[in-house]
Amino acid sequence: MMNKHAILLVALMACLAPVSSFAAKVGDPAAPLAIKQWIKDSPVDVRDGKNIYVLEFWAAANPASRASIFKLSELQKKYEDKGVIVVGISDEPADKVLNYVKMVDNQIQYSIAVDDEHKTTSSYMVAYGQSRFPYAFIVGKDGKVLWHGPLAGLDQALDEITAGRYDLQKMMKLDAARAEVDEYRTLARAGDPKAGELGRKLLAARTNDVAQLCSFALRIAADSQNTNRDLALAGEALDRAEKLAPAKTIQLVVTRGVVLFESGKQAEGLALAKQALDLAKSEKEKAFVNMNLRAMDERKNAEDKRKSADEKGDQGPIKGK
Repeated sequence: MMNKHAILLVALMACLAPVSSFAAKVGDPAAPLAIKQWIKDSPVDVRDGKNIYVLEFWAAANPASRASIFKLSELQKKYEDKGVIVVGISDEPADKVLNYVKMVDNQIQYSIAVDDEHKTTSSYMVAYGQSRFPYAFIVGKDGKVLWHGPLAGLDQALDEITAGRYDLQKMMKLDAARAEVDEYRTLARAGDPKAGELGRKLLAARTNDVAQLCSFALRIAADSQNTNRDLALAGEALDRAEKLAPAKTIQLVVTRGVVLFESGKQAEGLALAKQALDLAKSEKEKAFVNMNLRAMDERKNAEDKRKSADEKGDQGPIKGK
């Protein structure tokens, strides 16, 4: 279940989506930081041309964000001599962030800042169509966004960037595909008739690419705030992917599980997605599977609690004998 800060971010995305269409992409100039208060360490300029910046968007009220503190502190220590500066940015009230940082101050070995009226969140999270915390962006010494994604992929991206092995052109191509799907989801959320036409166009463009077909299906199905999701289109994308794939892949199994789950077959979807753990060989693959399993479990638990509360409410107060 999303906390109130994630819900606020989704609402902010919904308000701004028709204007922005989540158009920002890897390779674009990084937006300047609009900060209300620096809680820990001194202000930074992500476009100073001197450093590589990791911008982590987090919330003290979010368990996954709190759990990421150790990882980010380790990354700051590991890459500090290579000019990497980690900044954690929260959109929560400054006093709440300050109180939390005071409690765990000795654990946080990187900068912490509070957003100014959602401005930085809008320039990054909303502009790139993201709503889950924690989430990170890497800004290079040239002042451009080089990478963005969940923290599970941050280590590898930093390693490649600092070692000069990063394939920016490949990432730009992948992110352009992400931006296209974001545009489709924006139209679908608004109930725009153009969504159907664009969805078919995106499906056709991905016909011979298993990874992109799976990604397309997953992003449609996982957009749980969208009441206009085309789960049939997601299923068609997976059918095409399964015909191309020589064998079951983690991405295929997990995505099919998510589509089943979101289609109302929750138990069946969860059971299928769990099978992907047997296929996972690396920590990155296990993290991908577990991230989706957690999301489904949280949704199911929240819905079960809601149903239970509704049933109790329907029964009315129990009278004493």
